[in-house]
Amino acid sequence: IFSSSNIDFEIIVINDGNEEIIQTNNNIQIQKNIGKGVASARNYGASLAKYNFLLFLDDDILINEETSKCLIEFFNSNKSLEYCLNISWIYPTELIIQCQKENFGRYLLRINYVSMKGWMNSAEWKEQSEYEISTLASYFLAITKDNFKKTGGYNEQFPYSGFEDYEFAQRTKASGIKTLLNTKYIVYHNEEDRLDINDWMLRRFREGITRALYVKLSNDAKYNINHNMLKRIIYNTFYFLRKPLIIKIKLLNTSLFDFITHKLIHLLTGAYIWKGYSHEMRKKN
Repeated sequence: IFSSSNIDFEIIVINDGNEEIIQTNNNIQIQKNIGKGVASARNYGASLAKYNFLLFLDDDILINEETSKCLIEFFNSNKSLEYCLNISWIYPTELIIQCQKENFGRYLLRINYVSMKGWMNSAEWKEQSEYEISTLASYFLAITKDNFKKTGGYNEQFPYSGFEDYEFAQRTKASGIKTLLNTKYIVYHNEEDRLDINDWMLRRFREGITRALYVKLSNDAKYNINHNMLKRIIYNTFYFLRKPLIIKIKLLNTSLFDFITHKLIHLLTGAYIWKGYSHEMRKKN
């Protein structure tokens, strides 16, 4: 769509892993930023961009022609002067079908973590609309370079994804930049790795780390986790038994046992978040 519209554009891929990415397209610029984290990768990409319109895009996001046109319209309008833009996301149909075949996938379907609607506060969700929201997410974030500079960029003290978005949302607000969410269009979140329970739990552990880091940096008590002693004992026990429990969940891979495996997954999720959070909190500043 960009090429056919005679629009000047560039694609900058920031590789923050150790694997080598083979260059197959001369129009794509690949830069290494190994081990510095997602916040650093986004800042680095923005610093290399030569145009004023930025689109931060995760490597598992798929966009279509209609969404591309919406993006162009946003940047060509006055809205881009005072807003940044998110587009709603859903899992691709093939991934939904895959979820239905496994107990962990059915857990994701039950808690509706296969769409942005499920992730968001339901009170803030509006179908087929474009409206202002109180936060943002960077999986697909359109913002002008001028506005990005006003925010000061992402806080590179966050090593993983998670609360770096929430902290960046505070920066945009402080800079007078608001966020629009468009639910008329969609992007596909092809999170194949999320269907692996081990990867899911590791993400939750990192989520706990970034949450604790946010609390330490901001002193925002709203996100402090202060479990009572009983809950701490339960979560510590589940974390200690995590390997045999995950094996058991995988073995009970039939919908007849979903009422058991889903409860185990829920408790393990809480345990991983708690352990990540408490691990970071024990660190000295």
